[in-house]
Amino acid sequence: MKYSPLAIHCTSLCFDVIQRASFKDLTHKDIDSFREDVYVLICERTLLLPGKQNREHQFVDQVTDGVIRVLHQCLNNPTARDSVWILAALESRIETSIKISVH
Repeated sequence: MKYSPLAIHCTSLCFDVIQRASFKDLTHKDIDSFREDVYVLICERTLLLPGKQNREHQFVDQVTDGVIRVLHQCLNNPTARDSVWILAALESRIETSIKISVH
């Protein structure tokens, strides 16, 4: 499977968080609090302007949700911290988000 640069970037974001020694001590509320930062990082990476285009906001918002969900899953289940699974999950989220945003 080919992965988009955005899927690779989002996977890297996830591993930046997961590989911290403090990750195991986080709560789900802590992970939810990362949402705004993740949203901004995705905007910067995609060069989208969600403040000007609703479609772009919708796309970035859905991809951000995907990253946050992966982090929740990895907190719940340490065996989910697999790079192939995370890449595939985020690529799938991105593809679905594109389809939703276009229609």
